[in-house]
Amino acid sequence: MLKGLFFIAFVLIIKTAVEWTTFGKHLDLMSYNLLQLQLSSDRVPVTIVDISDLEPQGFNLDGQSGKATPREPLRQMIEAIAGQGPKAIGVDVDFSPDEDGYIHPRDPEFFQFCLDMSNQRGVPVFLGIKRTIAKSPADWLGSEKYQGLAANILIPKDSKRMVNVIKVGDELRPGATADEPKRSKAISVVLADAYGREPGNSPGWFQRAHESVISRLQRLKFIESTSEKRLSPGLSVEDFLVDFSPLESIEPLRTINPVVLRDQSQRQRFQDKVVLIGDATLNKATDTFVVPAREQPYPGVFLHACAAYTLIKAPLYEVTGRGRLGIDVLFLLTILLTIISLRLYHQGRTSEEVATHRLQGVFTLVVVLAAIVVGVFFVRVTRVMWDDFLLALAFLVFHPFIERQVERFWKQIGKHGPGAFHCLVFEQNKETRR
Repeated sequence: MLKGLFFIAFVLIIKTAVEWTTFGKHLDLMSYNLLQLQLSSDRVPVTIVDISDLEPQGFNLDGQSGKATPREPLRQMIEAIAGQGPKAIGVDVDFSPDEDGYIHPRDPEFFQFCLDMSNQRGVPVFLGIKRTIAKSPADWLGSEKYQGLAANILIPKDSKRMVNVIKVGDELRPGATADEPKRSKAISVVLADAYGREPGNSPGWFQRAHESVISRLQRLKFIESTSEKRLSPGLSVEDFLVDFSPLESIEPLRTINPVVLRDQSQRQRFQDKVVLIGDATLNKATDTFVVPAREQPYPGVFLHACAAYTLIKAPLYEVTGRGRLGIDVLFLLTILLTIISLRLYHQGRTSEEVATHRLQGVFTLVVVLAAIVVGVFFVRVTRVMWDDFLLALAFLVFHPFIERQVERFWKQIGKHGPGAFHCLVFEQNKETRR
C-alpha cells in the first residue's frame, strides 16, 4: 500500500512538471479543442448585422475634424431593428472618448437617441467602449448620463475566454454613491442579461441532479464558471470560457439599409433575440481572432455573439488545479485499491499469486475508457471542460511502465549503491593500487 502511494505521488510530481512545459501546454490545447468539437448548439438567440459596408467617414463639424463611423446611418439602422421586436441591441464599435473628448461631435445626440430607444421603445441599446474601460463609470461615454449604455468590447488574447466584468478600484471613489456601477460589463454579458437565461432541455430530475453536483464541485473549488485575474493594484478582470459551437450556425445579415432591416420578411431574424451590430466580414473587419478548434480566424463580433450564447444557454465549467489533482488521485487510487482488494481477497484462499502487473494494465484500460466517455463524450451534458485529460490519460497508460522502471532502478541502487558509495567516500588501499 505504502509503495503504491509512493508511486502515485511520484507520477503526480512528474505530471505536474510536464504541465508547465511547452509540450504539456500544447497537449492541453489539443484537449480543449477536442472538447469544443463535442459541443453542439441549439437555436441561437443572437443575430449579427454586418455593417462592413459602412466605411468610416471624415467629418468637419463645429470646428472638429476627424474620421469615424457615421452616426446617422447607425441611428437609422437601430431604429429599424428596434421595430422588429428584439430583446436588446449591441453595437460592436468603440464609442469611448479619447483625450480630446468625443470621437464624433454628434455623439451626445446619438447617445441620447439610444437612451430614448431604451426608455420609450423598451429595447435596451448598448454601445461599445474600449479606451475608457479602466476609468470611472462617468467617463466611459464622456458623461455620467450615458454610463448605462456602455459595455466593454475588449477581447482577451486567450480567445477561448471572454471578459465578464472589469473591476476598477477596490473601494468606491470619493463622492460615489452606493448604487453606482463600479464594474464595466462586457457587451455579451449585458445582452445576455437583457435576454435572460433559457431553461435547459433535460428532464427536471436530471437538471436538478446536475445542478446539485455542479454546485458541490464548485463549493469544493474543483470547477469554476468564471475566474478572476488581478492585473494590477485596483484593476482586475473576471472572465469565462466560451462555447463556440454556434459559429457555423450564425449567418450574419450584411446590410446597412434600414429599409431591408425594417422589412417584415426579416422579422424572424430579430424578434425576441439579441442583435449585435458590427463588422462581420473577414477581409473587412480590423479585429480578427483565432478561436479553438477552427482553422480560419473570425471577426470579434462572432466571439461576442458566442459569448452571449454561452451565458444565455448554459455556462461552461473549467476544471481547476485542485480539480485536476483530485481527478488524477481518484483514478490512480481506484486502480491501486482495486488491485489491493483482489490480493487481500485471494490471500489464504489459493496458493496462486495474483498477476498484479496484468491486472494493473487491465484496470488502467478500463479507467482510461471511462474517463474518455465521461470527460469527452459527455461534455455536452456536463458542460465541464477538463482540458488536461490527454495528459492525464497518457500518464495513466504509462503509469505501470513508470512504476516498473522505478522499481528496477531502485533494485539497482540497492544492489550496487553501497559499493559505489564506499568507493566515492574512501581511499583505495595502497596495496590495490597498480
